[in-house]
Amino acid sequence: MSSSHPRLRLPLFLAVHALASATAAAVLAWEAGYSARAVAAHLLIIAEWDLVLLAALPRAAYRYLLALTCIAQVFLYALNVVSTLSWDRNITAHLVSAFAPTVWSGREPFPVGPGGITVFVVGTFLLIGSAFVFGGRSVDDAANAWSHRSGNIRAVVVAVAAIAAFSTTIRAGVDGRDNLYWKNELVSSFFRPEGFAFEPTARRHAVAERDVALRSSYPKSVPGAHRKNVVLIIVDSLRADRMQVYGYERETTPFLSSMVKTKRMQQVRDAFSTCSESFCGITSTLSSREFADISAETFSLQDVLRDEGYQTWFLLSGNHRAWNGLPRFYHAEDRTLFDGSQTRCYTMDDDRVVLEGLEQVPPASPDRPAFFYIHLMSTHYLGVQFEDSHVFTRPDDRVSPGLEPYKILEKLNKPDRYDDKVLQADGMIRRLFEELGAKHYLDDAVLVVTGDHGEGLGERHWAHGWNLYNEDMRIPLLIYDAPKAPARTYPDLTFGVQVDIAPTILERLHLPVPASWEGESLLHPSRRRFTRHQTYFLPNRFGVLYRDGNTLLKLIATPQYGREELYDLRNDAREQHDLAKEKPALAARLRGALLF
Repeated sequence: MSSSHPRLRLPLFLAVHALASATAAAVLAWEAGYSARAVAAHLLIIAEWDLVLLAALPRAAYRYLLALTCIAQVFLYALNVVSTLSWDRNITAHLVSAFAPTVWSGREPFPVGPGGITVFVVGTFLLIGSAFVFGGRSVDDAANAWSHRSGNIRAVVVAVAAIAAFSTTIRAGVDGRDNLYWKNELVSSFFRPEGFAFEPTARRHAVAERDVALRSSYPKSVPGAHRKNVVLIIVDSLRADRMQVYGYERETTPFLSSMVKTKRMQQVRDAFSTCSESFCGITSTLSSREFADISAETFSLQDVLRDEGYQTWFLLSGNHRAWNGLPRFYHAEDRTLFDGSQTRCYTMDDDRVVLEGLEQVPPASPDRPAFFYIHLMSTHYLGVQFEDSHVFTRPDDRVSPGLEPYKILEKLNKPDRYDDKVLQADGMIRRLFEELGAKHYLDDAVLVVTGDHGEGLGERHWAHGWNLYNEDMRIPLLIYDAPKAPARTYPDLTFGVQVDIAPTILERLHLPVPASWEGESLLHPSRRRFTRHQTYFLPNRFGVLYRDGNTLLKLIATPQYGREELYDLRNDAREQHDLAKEKPALAARLRGALLF
């Protein structure tokens, strides 16, 4: 074999490495709907890293670092598959560090469970390690053949240049969340300090600038304000039509039903989320905005109340600290935010986490009112089901709490099991009434119970996030006033949207509603109204609800597929009869109100 052959092996090997990397990145980009530019950026990072290894490492170490690079890439691509399927975004070190403890404890494993994860990790090391062991001499010979062509000085210059180029590129990628090439690139996404899902659009920037001015001019200590305590309870994935209080035949909400029956609590008949996913559902509720107008700087309900002297508390089942930078939106202090990542007694998606956090809250103060945002996970498929909540499921339908988060959704979201968990959520709300009442926070309070979105139970799909049908976005909206407000206070509770919750609360407190808020107080609802909705996950679907007296219509548009659907919700609540082709003029009228 001639001496030129070893020099040809290394370019060939690196070309194969680059092709495999680009293929994996392209498949992930195609599945997630990312731009092909992210694939080119990923290929550039891999190529520069290969050059760094070749130019800067001693020959004895080159083979081993190249093997570790390939192993790390396999792990990165596998984690991105899980992250994209679960959260519709790239994996980050922040997410890994947040969820790793529960994954390895076996409490919240990935689909293959702790044993499968171990097999995958060990198997990847053995498979790739073996390939480099058996082919190691060939790799060493090829690297040596290339290194012998350069003198020591030239080698140092090439190494310094390679390291500088790679450092500049990776820094540009980590800082380039707004750049079309780097926004979804896999390596730089992983090393960004914190994932955050508000796309930095010009529209959001303009709203944020306006909110800064509005907040600075918002009146402090408003004369005549009623300094009631405020409690907002959001139950994740809670569908109104599976609740007894909304006419469901099963007794899934005995506590809430009794509260409504005795007129201690009032309900909005038809309430809807602005989207079908938690991130935009939560932020829309607190900020009274459509998702397209929300950013971390938004002037939201908790900010208004904090500026008015309220103590704010966030008691949250689930890991909110790891989710899209939500604490930045909450503007919460560490000591007043308690979520599932801090529990010492339960898993992160167990609603008893909220009671654990509530133990740290002091009794109500007559001198300082309080705002509580409480998040419950019972009805989410990740939510832990308590042993005593198996009422509607058969014994063979039970799923071990240790395995439930990542079982297939058909098992997690069996309608009987979902009903069990609605009943469990109702029991948790009863417990919260008891605990908050014992601390005197309900002596004079406004309390709202709602959902962040609905949940597909197999009617057309499973889970949530991708659609805008009633099962995805018809939620409960229940209002409790203590002392009880006169019935005439709410003249029309037939229709409401998440964005109406914050304005309603402020008006009950006799506080002005910020001009940038987009919802309407339910104390003065409109009889004719357009409301806009969208999905967070791709492909984006956009919806508009049109209310005119007793008329309630919904248009759903999926631009990526060129599809529109039109439903008359008063006469077709299950959305079985698409009117888009029958009534094109009506569809066109609603289309004009869509977000896109």
